Amino acid sequence: MLARALAATSPSAFEVIPLTREELDITDADSIERALTALRPSIVINSAAYTAVDRAEDDIEAAERVNGIAPGLLGVAAARREIKVVHFSTDYVFDGRSSAPYTEHDDTNPINAYGRSKLHGEHALRDSGAEHLLIRTQWLFGDSGKSFPDTMWTRARSRLPTRVIDDQWGAPTFAGDLARATWSMLGDRGIVHVVSEGVATWYDVARRIFAATGAGDQLSPCSTSEYPTPAQRPQNGRLDTALVRSRGHTLPPWEDAIDGFIERRSAELR
Repeated sequence: MLARALAATSPSAFEVIPLTREELDITDADSIERALTALRPSIVINSAAYTAVDRAEDDIEAAERVNGIAPGLLGVAAARREIKVVHFSTDYVFDGRSSAPYTEHDDTNPINAYGRSKLHGEHALRDSGAEHLLIRTQWLFGDSGKSFPDTMWTRARSRLPTRVIDDQWGAPTFAGDLARATWSMLGDRGIVHVVSEGVATWYDVARRIFAATGAGDQLSPCSTSEYPTPAQRPQNGRLDTALVRSRGHTLPPWEDAIDGFIERRSAELR
């Protein structure tokens, strides 16, 4: 999802070489060495991730291999060649117990296997010695690939009765918006939080989509305790965006991002 968005929004000043999993296995040090030697890039943007949050509880090794170990392998190989690495992480590195939005300097404390694997990846990249930009984002969705808005759109169009959690907070972030911000931030370093402006619950997002399709009567809210999942989620996943806003990289409000998604999906039906 994010890789496609990055390729679609890349500035003309860059030569972008997107690689498939078959062309570059980021969990294999030799594969990384071959790719960097052949392509000699100035920047590596790693948009690969293991994102099946619930499955990661039983598939810890795979999540760790992709999310935890691979960023370090990329970093070590890049550091030797003085290549910058851009990597993406998540609000799930926090436990969600804070009453305020999380800043880049707040203590991490992941509460599920996915979050732990992503935090290990942050540490591995940091310890690799590579110059890097680490972007934490959340609730990512796009015009391709699986996402929460996509699932809600399908259910709303089918008028399926749906219950959605209304006591977890964050910001749905459109992959295209994140991609454009990423291209404008390539000169930055360190950790930065990049998400849509504003705050929402999963129910807020679903309600906007169901209302747009005329299926609002099919949607109802529920609490986290009423909808248990294998992986525990942070209740407050809000990420503070003061730093990225100070650098002039503000993303649109989440409502605009969801409305744009709805408009594009509706256009496909015409």
